[in-house]
Amino acid sequence: MKKLLTKLTGSYLNATAPLFPKLNRELAFRLLCKAQPVPISEEGYDFFGTAETSYIEMPGTSTAVHKWGQGPKKILFLHGWMSHSKRWKPYIDALDFSEYTIYSLDAPAHGLSKGKRMNIEHYRQAAETIILDVGGVDYLVCHSLGSLVGAYAFLANKQIPVNNYVIMGAPSGMDTIFGFFKETLQLSNKTMDNLGVKVDSVLKVPSSSLTMAHFFEEVTQPVLIVHEQSDAVTPISEIKKAAERAQNNITTWFTTGQDHNLTGEETVNTIVNHITETHKKKQELCI
Repeated sequence: MKKLLTKLTGSYLNATAPLFPKLNRELAFRLLCKAQPVPISEEGYDFFGTAETSYIEMPGTSTAVHKWGQGPKKILFLHGWMSHSKRWKPYIDALDFSEYTIYSLDAPAHGLSKGKRMNIEHYRQAAETIILDVGGVDYLVCHSLGSLVGAYAFLANKQIPVNNYVIMGAPSGMDTIFGFFKETLQLSNKTMDNLGVKVDSVLKVPSSSLTMAHFFEEVTQPVLIVHEQSDAVTPISEIKKAAERAQNNITTWFTTGQDHNLTGEETVNTIVNHITETHKKKQELCI
């Protein structure tokens, strides 16, 4: 039944694309932004209960911001599609709350955030709001779609106060999202052209420029790229090419034997050590 509904939806969009392009692009965009949140477990609710949670109000959504610690160094975590801040528990548990103040966003319509739809512009707005409100962050740690949001936040505002980036399991760009949407619904080129017009009217940079390659070329802050070699959700090939072409301060660590979620203990330890060791080196330089 689900496959039939998906096929019928795609057929309807394709039929309306040449006849009613304005209606078509609005329908396609609403469908693209329809959230598919995952349930929060009892452990997840317990974890959220250890944080101070506030909300960023935007049209159609209230975005949850979780906060732990009171240290001088600030970290912001951004999760991916169909996830929430619980995914960062191993990282947050490993950090010293007297050394770090830690923030994590639940994307619009995910986790404890409200609403039924999420688009990358709303997620960017929420991320930029918290970054500016806290006076900048020392680390922006992102996974999957969150990595694209982190890149987008920089490309939309290159003065955004982020000192270091950790980019995990990143898609190559908006092309990955468009490609998955087109393939899932078997959409025509005309439907996708209409959708592109709508998306570009919402984004602060053209969708064609919203790529990790563009981010790697433009960013001047240090970037750690973490990606699984066998990632079937966001294949590593384009990320490798983009990292190799970039001339900036980029470090790569490619894992083997994990999956797109990158939840292995080795990954957690590597990223936490990357954050804490950089912090220690900066402290030594100041002595």
